[in-house]
Amino acid sequence: MIGTLLVALAVTAAACAPSNGGKATTPTHPSDAPTVSAPEETPEGDDPEETPTPGPVAMPTGDGAGWRYAYISKQRKTELTDVTVAGPKEAWAVGSSGTKLLLLRYDGRRWREVDPPAELNGVLPPTYPPASDEGLLPGEESPPNAEPTWGDVHVAASAPDNVWLLVPKGPLPADGNYFAFRWNGSRWLKMPTMHHTAHVADFKVFGPDDAWTLHGYYKPDAMHWNGRSWRRTRLPADAHSLSGTGPEDVWAVGARDSGPAVTGAELNQPATMHWNGRSWRLIPTPTYAFAEPKPPEGSAVLSSVVALARDNVWAAGSHSYNHGEGRDLPVDPPPILLHWDGERWTKHTAPGCCGTDLAADGSGGILLSTPGTYPFHTSRLSPTGQWGDVPRPPAAPNFQYLRDIDVKALASAPRNGSAWAVGRLFNRKSQRAVIIGYG
Repeated sequence: MIGTLLVALAVTAAACAPSNGGKATTPTHPSDAPTVSAPEETPEGDDPEETPTPGPVAMPTGDGAGWRYAYISKQRKTELTDVTVAGPKEAWAVGSSGTKLLLLRYDGRRWREVDPPAELNGVLPPTYPPASDEGLLPGEESPPNAEPTWGDVHVAASAPDNVWLLVPKGPLPADGNYFAFRWNGSRWLKMPTMHHTAHVADFKVFGPDDAWTLHGYYKPDAMHWNGRSWRRTRLPADAHSLSGTGPEDVWAVGARDSGPAVTGAELNQPATMHWNGRSWRLIPTPTYAFAEPKPPEGSAVLSSVVALARDNVWAAGSHSYNHGEGRDLPVDPPPILLHWDGERWTKHTAPGCCGTDLAADGSGGILLSTPGTYPFHTSRLSPTGQWGDVPRPPAAPNFQYLRDIDVKALASAPRNGSAWAVGRLFNRKSQRAVIIGYG
């Protein structure tokens, strides 16, 4: 069952009180002077990468013009993997710069690199075991061993004085322990370690005494910070994404492998779970099935959720199957898109074939984007129910050689009509951390 759902998910994407003795650790930022980097070696016939322009490259203006570059790292081998909005004029992003933790803060005007908590000085990311040939199809080569990065670090916030970092502590991801830090507006406070959690799929904070983590597919549980300690809570189904409007209105979405419409041909169905401040409850959702003759190992899962209000919640995902078995199989249907109106979930039509990442657009609508390293595309559903394409960023200034955008995370600023996406600009030889803004 585990292998089946993993195959289906992969194929869908392919188709479409401070411990430093009380000393304050206020973040600092490096000099704003440009850093000149030498061009990288490039294949014959390709243009070399040009000297970088330090951020900000361009900022969202609130005119609805589409995505624009807000930050591009001056350093190679950098990427960002998570982003959160802490207030109308404050946001945070986190990722890797080689083996160092990369932390950025938006102050209402520009993004700046800041210092991580002092306790992380000299701490290296978890190392990963050597690549294995297990599970490869005939003729496939084993992937090279990846360099360790802070790929599983998370940032979340509910206010400018309540920003949290979760950082895995090694040496192996399977050790399952995470450093936790909280920014109180002036310094980082070291919080109790979160134990026995090998992977965090999503992390959301609703207050200083209320934070949640999800642990991904095949891990139907969550960790809850209650102001005193981390407590494990069992979930009714596997969950991958979190959103909510407050401590008594939290949604988790993912997949279930039992119950209505789960059959030998449809192995999974969408799952939505609601936390009312006391317990999690599985909420019925529409089901999905392929027409006869059915393709092998069908799977319908939800991978993203965004709550605009108690009676206005959107969830997105995919309905796919094991493409490796047989020929003349059907094309994957459009993304799953569900809406909660306060009483029930209903199906909605989504454009395209691969968009499963959701964010609020800051003005009552939603953004639906393609995840991963495929051509970045975003559609917007307006508050009146109209779909439209959101223009991609233009060619990055001085980075025309880095043509592709790999978006890792989205976050919205509901009160000022904008959103952020973080990831990397990349090609086969180079990558640089990037932030693009919408609005």
